[in-house]
Amino acid sequence: MNASKGKIISVIGSGLIGRSWAMVFLSGGFRVKIYDSKSGQAACAIQEVREQLKEVEQAQMLRGDLSVEEQLSLLSSHDDLTQALEGAFFVQECVFEDLEVKRNVFQEVEGHVGEDVILSSSTSCLLPSNVFSRVQNRKRCIVSHPVNPPYYVRLVELVPHPETQGEVLEGSTP
Repeated sequence: MNASKGKIISVIGSGLIGRSWAMVFLSGGFRVKIYDSKSGQAACAIQEVREQLKEVEQAQMLRGDLSVEEQLSLLSSHDDLTQALEGAFFVQECVFEDLEVKRNVFQEVEGHVGEDVILSSSTSCLLPSNVFSRVQNRKRCIVSHPVNPPYYVRLVELVPHPETQGEVLEGSTP
């Protein structure tokens, strides 16, 4: 049985990196909830993901064991953060590279998820200690910075917060 079956990942931010992460997670069989603070933007992202997955399929580069339609059936868009976070075991933040915005996102996200939910940022240059400075439970925080484009290059730089527990790096929850 697929260990990812039914597990939910929330992607915060529906730009290029958010869409790319969504595709990576879908290829692994995860349910993905994509959220954007700009109303309607997450729904537009689903159309972009659909087009990209079909292009990848035509190029015979589709990842995972599921068809494009099966992967797309696992994807949903949300304009409401609470709904987007409901049931998630992992949150991947993909907003633009602004420290204050990222801090605010994680502060808000933490108020809607349990203490065992992993909080991950796609930041490319900000320190985890700064990004997660407003998070109360930092033992589950990590920077997961993809090599671009994330769907094609299977390499992610993992940078823990000084308080991150080893289980987070190993792929299990704290």
